[in-house]
Amino acid sequence: MRCFLLICAFALLPASAASAMPVEGKVGYGEWAARFGNFRRGHVHAGQDVFARPGTFLHAIRDAVVVEVGEGDGRGNHIALYSAAERETYVYFHMLHPSFRRVGDRVAAGDRVGRLGCTGSCDGPHLHFEVRRGRGSYGNPRNPLPLLRSLQTASAQGVAD
Repeated sequence: MRCFLLICAFALLPASAASAMPVEGKVGYGEWAARFGNFRRGHVHAGQDVFARPGTFLHAIRDAVVVEVGEGDGRGNHIALYSAAERETYVYFHMLHPSFRRVGDRVAAGDRVGRLGCTGSCDGPHLHFEVRRGRGSYGNPRNPLPLLRSLQTASAQGVAD
């Protein structure tokens, strides 16, 4: 009976319950210049920089569909993943190599999407991570740090995959 109740409780979780930390392993968030909303280099920083070793695997934060992949310009190698369940897009900039994923690919939370690097406009290896409302990489941004911290805590406790 106990197993049955656990299965039933799991089935009641919202579809968005599946989540993963976008950067594998130990990470840092840097100082004020790395944070969301800070003015630097002529623009407002619309994401959170996440620091880890170069080449560290990057993972899909949620079950999503790839809506953009690219390389070049200030964003460097990048990918954008849209979660219909959350109605928001997760954008990963400065990846080591162009992503092997293609527009239209479906990814599950925790699937690999690339490796952390320093391409485009960056001063050292990191993931510039953005959360945008709606589908696409140009919706209104929101501060990703609370989400990242909650995923990091859940991962440390073995709750998130």
